[in-house]
Amino acid sequence: METLGLYFEDFPEGKSGGSVGKTISPTDIELYNEMSGWPESTAPRMSAAPEMLITMISAGLMTRQGFYEGTLMGILNNTWRYKAPVVAGDTLKIKYLVSRASLTKRGDKGIIVFSIKTYNQKDEIVAEGEMKAMMRARGNE
Repeated sequence: METLGLYFEDFPEGKSGGSVGKTISPTDIELYNEMSGWPESTAPRMSAAPEMLITMISAGLMTRQGFYEGTLMGILNNTWRYKAPVVAGDTLKIKYLVSRASLTKRGDKGIIVFSIKTYNQKDEIVAEGEMKAMMRARGNE
């Protein structure tokens, strides 16, 4: 199978990287609130982006790296902590670090733990978390 993404072996512990930016628009916040079912009487008064929207954008910025294409088998767990509000006009970027990587017994896949920090345009951490991903390994190809 031909893939565009990277494999487990391409993520040694200590590997790090970053993303391009994504500017949060009022429409991003409005559409998220509408899709998540916030009552109309509440949503227009919310000036900060909901925390789950920050998580979704952070995950999307990871995906934009392109290394999941055809090799990501699943996201096993996410944990996030929110440090500062995000409002329309803020530009978010992520930096990631492979904090743990272990090959499964069969050798055809591995588990990678990415430590992710989400920054705003002032280089302040607005969220941080860990994402545990299962990635294909080259082992049995």
